[in-house]
Amino acid sequence: MRIARGDGLRAARIKAGLTQDEVARRAEISVRTVRHIERGQVKNPRHETLARMAEVVGYDYEAAGPGSEPDTDPQPDQPGFRYEIRLLGPLTVLCTGLPVAMPLKQRALLGLLAVQPDQTVSHEEIADVLWSGEAPPAYQKLVHTYVARLRRLIEPGQGRHGRGARRISTVRGGYVFNSRGVELDLRQFEERSAQAKQTAAADPMAALELFGQALRGWQGRLLQDLSQLWQHPAVVRVAQRHIDVAIDFADLAIRLNRSAFAVEHLRVASYEEPLHEALQARIMLALAGSGRRAAALRLFADLRMRLKKELGVEPSEEIWQARNAILMDDGPDGRTDQAAAGRPGSATTHTYGTARDSWPAPTPPPFVAEAARPRSLAPPAQLPPVITPFIGRQEQLGILDGLLAHQRKGHPSVGIAAINGPPEIGKTALAVRWAHHRHEEFPDGQLYADLQGSAEAAGRPVDPRTVLNRFLRSLGVPDAWIPDTREEASALFRSLLAGRHFLVLLDDAADAAQVRALLPGTPGNLVVVTSRSPLMDLVTREGAQSIALDVLSAAESYALIETHLGPERTQAEPDATAELAAVCGQYPLELRMAVARLAATPHLSIHALVTELARRAADHSYALRSKQSVTSSRTRNAGNGRWHRLT
Repeated sequence: MRIARGDGLRAARIKAGLTQDEVARRAEISVRTVRHIERGQVKNPRHETLARMAEVVGYDYEAAGPGSEPDTDPQPDQPGFRYEIRLLGPLTVLCTGLPVAMPLKQRALLGLLAVQPDQTVSHEEIADVLWSGEAPPAYQKLVHTYVARLRRLIEPGQGRHGRGARRISTVRGGYVFNSRGVELDLRQFEERSAQAKQTAAADPMAALELFGQALRGWQGRLLQDLSQLWQHPAVVRVAQRHIDVAIDFADLAIRLNRSAFAVEHLRVASYEEPLHEALQARIMLALAGSGRRAAALRLFADLRMRLKKELGVEPSEEIWQARNAILMDDGPDGRTDQAAAGRPGSATTHTYGTARDSWPAPTPPPFVAEAARPRSLAPPAQLPPVITPFIGRQEQLGILDGLLAHQRKGHPSVGIAAINGPPEIGKTALAVRWAHHRHEEFPDGQLYADLQGSAEAAGRPVDPRTVLNRFLRSLGVPDAWIPDTREEASALFRSLLAGRHFLVLLDDAADAAQVRALLPGTPGNLVVVTSRSPLMDLVTREGAQSIALDVLSAAESYALIETHLGPERTQAEPDATAELAAVCGQYPLELRMAVARLAATPHLSIHALVTELARRAADHSYALRSKQSVTSSRTRNAGNGRWHRLT
């Protein structure tokens, strides 16, 4: 039995601006109870429950009374019988409230006829559905047999009421399902949708409620349990009508600041067309308008991956516009700040989506691609300065170039390079040198973070959440929009980088776990990580390219000394220059420290410095370190002994 008060309670709830969750919480009942009462699925709800709901939403349910609306449509042709046929989900037939069981052939036949009520369905069309295009020679007799069996199931008492009472009529060339006197959810859907469309201009809140009533009837995919009908033109047409109504409902709900009411119905509509881009764009906007921007951007990233994987295409402009509108959103319901989105005086009557009749766009001005990114001063360019002169490492630079070239050829995942080696080996210098050399390949920006993962770093390694917050601010995300959890912040970070070309340089990582939350999720972006650890977990799980660094070669060490001191000075003492490279262990930093002292003291010969370093190494009294970068002494193998910091 249909309870009129359920519709009244729902209308009052929407007018009050409350969700079902909020009503359930305030009335101290379950969300499921609220949902079932609003849908009229509870025959005898408890008085106390109704009173609580009515008090929360401000509805006088006693005044409405149980008889304010007729329970059923009159059935003059079949007294005593009340039929309900549900097509918007699994096919369900109810006779005076009791389900009617029937074999699969009869179910498919009834679904085909009922989805085209009061229209002629030919024998050939029926045979094509019942036998999947391979009908037997005598199929017309078999069709007649199946129709006769179906009549016995849904026309009890037909013999007493004559031909006028027949639910399935025989006409020339086929059969007609007569919908008069049947509660057909498809008809209710169409009637309420049409009413909503007509009412929208004069009373948009009433139209919103009518749209909601129309869409509440959908309990899943149309004829969900009859897959043989899914590609039938009539079924496809109704399914498309469902999507169109859901889009109209979403546009109106967003315009009225009621985005939360649209999400559930949009999700149901997307079951039939999960890659329908206009529909997915509305889901994104509705999620964002209900305060779930991270979920909206996750949906964008997931949809983009599916389109790329299943169809080999990028999202349409409509999807990108919705994403950009969310990123620049300043309002509570997916609305854009007019001053930021367009010129003053911009027209406000543009429509969102296709050229078909639709509601005004949920954003005041038309979408502007250039203004649709988060507002920041400039694309982030956070790379540290390159160390000059940079000598050697040609093999490693070639590996990084190869990884970039591989990504630009359409590799389906994000590129990751993991540079590893002992302390002071030049990992950061290599990464920064390559990043500066290739920065034009990443026009959207270069992000940098020192993760302080080494043992000598001050304090503990940096929390990935701290780095995520810093990155999001660099990308123009206001503090108020930054999610509360690391997982959501990471998802938002991935969404912002989707479809763009960023370089992310993560310096001095402690382990793979510290890096994983900072990785983009889509191709086009590239990550370079430096660490003392090989980060094998990142290599095996994320497919990172491992690049190991060792000391410079003897020739590279000699070239580094010569570059700093000049050829005249090194050529004057070639043997001492080679010995200096050896006593420094061919470590880049220690070589730079040694030549820095030589450059500062022109009267000091290279041979004299080598002698001093060798003596100090033998005494184990000092460590070769710069006062600016080192606060604790350490020893290191150098040649045949150990040596210490120059002072």
